[in-house]
Amino acid sequence: MVVQEIFNEFARFAQVESMAIGGSRALKKNDEYSDYDVYVYCKEEIPVEDRKVVLEKYCSRMELGNCYREYEDNCIMEDGVVLNIIYRNTDAFLASIEEVVEGHQAKNGCTTCTWHSLLTGRIAYDKGGRLAQAKQKYMVRYPQPLKQNIISYNMQLIKYGTDTYLEQITRAMKRGDLISINREIHKFLASYFDVIFAVNEKLHPGEKRLLDICGKECRVLPDNFERNIKALLLNMCKDPTAISYVNTMLLELEKVLGQEL
Repeated sequence: MVVQEIFNEFARFAQVESMAIGGSRALKKNDEYSDYDVYVYCKEEIPVEDRKVVLEKYCSRMELGNCYREYEDNCIMEDGVVLNIIYRNTDAFLASIEEVVEGHQAKNGCTTCTWHSLLTGRIAYDKGGRLAQAKQKYMVRYPQPLKQNIISYNMQLIKYGTDTYLEQITRAMKRGDLISINREIHKFLASYFDVIFAVNEKLHPGEKRLLDICGKECRVLPDNFERNIKALLLNMCKDPTAISYVNTMLLELEKVLGQEL
């Protein structure tokens, strides 16, 4: 397998401590559209020139050193499958998980994504066993203070704080500012789903297939959960009264929070 050959070559780099396959392929839920997400945990950066020497053997197209989300190389392998190699400093990665799991620190959406990435990643190489040890350490019950903090923090952003997402969305829709509507709805949904996963004490899996994952794995969902989200997304840029869908989603979410907390 080409990815395994890349692993074998990357394992020779002194900077590399661990490697893992993430995403849908790690969970064996991939389909014909799935790419490869490979996480390379390093103690220091591997020079771009050294990475290029390896990757050009197996890839027909490469963009090295992108920083769209994390620092990564985005490639298309000879068979046409997309390969994303995400480079993480091991110390910084584990410190970020400690902040969440032990420090109970909430973020603007996707709070537990890195924790999920650690636990679900399929380890392919682990010099010294550090990644496996961290995986074992953080295989713990969902901390209740973290749950409360995620809900409180994100609900402040959505509705209860100053200049909330709800207020920003309302203004954007009144103006008919399509770009702003899209941006504010994206931020709103990021926090909304963070709250949903926290209520259910589920780790956030990332930004793909969220409706499907919630439907299958979340015990508690607001009434008309999927229908309201689809109505919002289908109408947000063409109906100035689409803010009503946001209000309905929040009303149903608040009912759930009242029942669960």
